[in-house]
Amino acid sequence: MNSAPDDRTDGHTITALGLTAMCLVTFDHEALGHGGACLAIGGHIEVLSSAIFRCNVRSVLIDPAGPLANVLGGSLAVVMAKWIPRRLLATRLLLILVAAFSLFWESGYLIKAMLDRHGDLYFAAEDLLGEPSAWWRMAGTGVGTFLYVMTARWVSRALTELFPRGRAARSVARIAWTAATLGAAFAAIFNLGHGWVGFRDGVLEIGAASVPLLFLAALSDSAPLAASPTPIRRNGVVIGLSLGLYAIFVATLGRGLYL
Repeated sequence: MNSAPDDRTDGHTITALGLTAMCLVTFDHEALGHGGACLAIGGHIEVLSSAIFRCNVRSVLIDPAGPLANVLGGSLAVVMAKWIPRRLLATRLLLILVAAFSLFWESGYLIKAMLDRHGDLYFAAEDLLGEPSAWWRMAGTGVGTFLYVMTARWVSRALTELFPRGRAARSVARIAWTAATLGAAFAAIFNLGHGWVGFRDGVLEIGAASVPLLFLAALSDSAPLAASPTPIRRNGVVIGLSLGLYAIFVATLGRGLYL
């Protein structure tokens, strides 16, 4: 991950931003979403990790809370990315990555849940509607597909606004995707109780769900450079904060909290 997207943008800083986005999105889904719903109804969190959540009480609010938190967080990131000044390139890129990982995760998860008849969103539909009919599952699959395609289009456009040369935009996306996927998988190894589940879910929810990042931003390298902002230079503060956040992530959600 030392290779940079061009001779001016620093790959280490892109790696740090990818790791940070993964940590924020996973925390948003598991802790703020599922955990917040559990506490809001007066429950007690029994297990909280990057892949497993258990509350001591059952409620129709808990299952959809994780996906809803990511959809809201991803949507907020989309809005914020639009208003952040272009000179704050690293901040805008972080917001784009948070939006990408959040919305790819939940739209892909909705498609998979409706097809497999399993997962938070399927269980939420089952709680609210009873056994979902084929029509409800088809509707859910359609909504998920629409959101997934719209996310792909937005992320591609957002990246190429920051990096008008297609080669640079693709390289940034691939470095960030690799860092986030490997980071999610590696953190789960430390969970002795559910390590395989965390590893699998990290690869699926972060890596497989956001695989369009490997193929987006395919603009021609002949795009005008006048729109290109200052490149992302190596930023020791960003890298240090990211490593610190990731260490906390590994020690908590990666390792798992059994309360």
